Amino acid sequence: MLSRLARLPTRILCKIGAAPRLMRLTRGAPVILMYHGVTADAGIGLVNHSGKHVHIDLFRRQLQMLRRHRKVAPLAVLVQALQKQQDVSGMVAITFDDGYLNNAECAAPVLADLKLPATFFLSTGFIGTARWAWVDRLEAALQAAGHGQFRISLLGERVQLDGIVQRIELLRSIKVILKTMSWDAAEASVRLLEEELRVEQTEPWGVYRFMSWDHARQLVEAGFEVGAHTVNHALLSRMPLAEAEHEISASRERIVAEVGSCSATFCYPNGKHSDYTQGVMDICRRQFAAAVSTELGAARSDELYELRRVPVDAGSIEDRLASMVVQAV
Repeated sequence: MLSRLARLPTRILCKIGAAPRLMRLTRGAPVILMYHGVTADAGIGLVNHSGKHVHIDLFRRQLQMLRRHRKVAPLAVLVQALQKQQDVSGMVAITFDDGYLNNAECAAPVLADLKLPATFFLSTGFIGTARWAWVDRLEAALQAAGHGQFRISLLGERVQLDGIVQRIELLRSIKVILKTMSWDAAEASVRLLEEELRVEQTEPWGVYRFMSWDHARQLVEAGFEVGAHTVNHALLSRMPLAEAEHEISASRERIVAEVGSCSATFCYPNGKHSDYTQGVMDICRRQFAAAVSTELGAARSDELYELRRVPVDAGSIEDRLASMVVQAV
């Protein structure tokens, strides 16, 4: 069977639903998976519209598949093997970005039950606070807004808000604009938008809440790794290098102070190649053994400070996840 499958391109095999079988029959390139959250709740309207919080039942099935067909290893082990240029084929590392409360309440118990390791990257300025991530606050504000016409300063026009389709379009348009701003300008813009939409300001709720430092300590005590993801989830290429270094260093130092240790791998916020510079990478080289991006692909020893990852979201059913893992290069 293996020889027959090998005659077909991997891309074709995945299209015909053979990706899980390929995972069983081949070892494949090493992959770092990127999660954000795990939830037991179903998304309503715009809540979790991006799908970055995976339902807990799907999460368990994903992990069970990975445990059967891949060697799920701690990120530190994978990075060390890459540094030494050892055989890393078939290895998978699991990471979580940002530090949402559901990482501790939903994801960690499933990982522990299946005896699988993971690394949780924390944006330390949000941990133990009632602070919103601006992208979440935007999603929640557009979900809560009433029907009617609203003047939106960011767009310089009045918009009609009725059904979900209009809200999704507005969400996408505003996110594009806000991603060009500094983190504090983006936060201020969303607060102004709440006023324009006549939405009451609230603390984060549901999937939007961040964990506490007690939760972070519990993760470490349970054998998981905690890593730095800046203080303010700042796009490091959009600020002076000295400020970027503070974001990186202060995040790492706070984690060490709170939980006693910090991952030797850093995680770039947003993580596209345009979101960090050579100067930022040099800062990471002085403080860390590696750094992960959000660029798609397998982990490679010649990219230690911009390691690629494979994103996992609410739409990553087992077949789709298997397809992304076996096609990672």
